[in-house]
Amino acid sequence: MQLEASSWTDIRDAAPTVALLPIGSTEQHGPHAPVGTDMIIAEELANEADRRNDFDSVVLPPVPVGIAPYHGHFPGTLSVSAETLRQYVSDILNSLSDSSVEIVMFVNGHGGNGETLRNLTRTVADDSTVDLDAFLWEWMNAVEDHVDHAGELETSVLLHICPDDVGKLTDGDAATWDDTVDGGVVNRFTEEFSKNGAVGDGTAASAEQGEQLFETATDALCSFLNRVI
Repeated sequence: MQLEASSWTDIRDAAPTVALLPIGSTEQHGPHAPVGTDMIIAEELANEADRRNDFDSVVLPPVPVGIAPYHGHFPGTLSVSAETLRQYVSDILNSLSDSSVEIVMFVNGHGGNGETLRNLTRTVADDSTVDLDAFLWEWMNAVEDHVDHAGELETSVLLHICPDDVGKLTDGDAATWDDTVDGGVVNRFTEEFSKNGAVGDGTAASAEQGEQLFETATDALCSFLNRVI
């Protein structure tokens, strides 16, 4: 069930024990992909896992803006600080602490959020005042191949779930995400190594490949949920 589409009595009667919280980003994804890519994918994966699992779950409204200052010179990019994201998600957890929810799964679609969310799960695990558990899951780590920024794999997933939101496919101005040399950070902003903002070859993407990736990721999310429940 989706929280925002349900009445409070529906939620009371369903008494969900698992909440899936999609967390994304609003940032440039090259000339062909929407700035909401990370949120769109995370939300759709959460919804699909909710439909497929055998336990009582609810999908929370997505967090649409994440930590993305390195994309900030491209129009359309929004970003919040790590402290803001951490506090915002913490407040959501606190608001659920007196509910039927026992486990919150962060369904993260943006790599820049990962470290902050991972640290938050550790804090929650050690906090005796928060009466629930939180776990981090990221679809980018659930598929075998490396997922580039607006490259072949990410674009393929978009072609599967929201083809009308994808423009003319483009090749990225960088083959790999190249921001470190000799262990140090050289490029501080994306446009320093990719002028069009994309990394990898989006022209190789296909809806068929996207469907396979989406199925793989959904299966992994459902498996992980069963592992921690």
